[in-house]
Amino acid sequence: MLEVDKKEAHLLQKAIRQWESESLITPEQASRLKETWRIRAGDWQVVTLYIFIAAISCALMAFGSLVLDEKWIEVLRLKFSLTDGIISTLFAALTVFLCFHGYRRQHRHPEYSLNREAFWLLPILSVGVSVVYLGKTLLYLNGNYGVFWLLATATYGILGILLSSRLLWSATLLCLIPAYVKLTYYISGGSFFLGMNLPCRMILLAVIMTGIHLLIRNNRLYKQVGDITWAGSWLLLFLSGWMISIFGNSATWDEWQHVRQVQLLWWVAAFTVMCVLALIWGIKKHDAMVRDMAVMFLLLDLYTRYFEYLWDRTHKGVFFTILALSFWWLGKLLEKRLKRTRNQG
Repeated sequence: MLEVDKKEAHLLQKAIRQWESESLITPEQASRLKETWRIRAGDWQVVTLYIFIAAISCALMAFGSLVLDEKWIEVLRLKFSLTDGIISTLFAALTVFLCFHGYRRQHRHPEYSLNREAFWLLPILSVGVSVVYLGKTLLYLNGNYGVFWLLATATYGILGILLSSRLLWSATLLCLIPAYVKLTYYISGGSFFLGMNLPCRMILLAVIMTGIHLLIRNNRLYKQVGDITWAGSWLLLFLSGWMISIFGNSATWDEWQHVRQVQLLWWVAAFTVMCVLALIWGIKKHDAMVRDMAVMFLLLDLYTRYFEYLWDRTHKGVFFTILALSFWWLGKLLEKRLKRTRNQG
């Protein structure tokens, strides 16, 4: 029997009543359908989620205290005469063991659980330690830290795909950003890379991530984690666009200080248009994530412009009144459109 919460049960009952009133199902069928689910006694899943979040947080703090401090590793190094290369190899072997153990657990209990997913935090940490000590062994290739960030990214990505782990794939995307930043800084040797400052480069990365997602979204293994890439690439795109609307293509703080605000209006207009287009696209494609993110950043854009251009020039009450009326009008327009669409359907 299907277990649902109160909100889901209300929706199912409403749908059955509608089908019954339209004679799509008989009263007997409606009665049988109502017996196919039951309301959950308590939403323990939310409580479990909070408990696992607390466990992960404590594990990260323990990792920071033990590993980043390096004291216990240094004790082991002195006692057993370990080199950085041996420490890296030991943690790589630990990663292999943890992944093999996690893979076996996953096959014994294929149903998704927070407990199973939280386990992948251990190989994430062991990979990080292994890569750090590998970097120490190679003296970080004379300061080319991006290569080692990229190695960690590739490792997390391969493991995330093969093991269908959303946590490992999230670590992949989080590692990809510093890898990209470090590599572009190292290659360019300055603040600009191909004529782009950091926010502009991040826009390029977001576009590349979105393109790769669209190319491989139907892959059987990738489907399990594809939504994380989709959400992450849009978030990076909006954040980068917002930063560009503030700083333009300025390379340094001093350079930005000498830029007149009117020179940034083109960037502001481009970001606003991007938010509006993303909002329209999200509504048309019924993509709630893109739609909601576009609305959030459109609001952030308007507030940012207010503090940039109008903070000292307009009455605060007048500005927020205009803002409230404009959003009320927009909400009313969207509500009318939704009603028209339902009536047509």
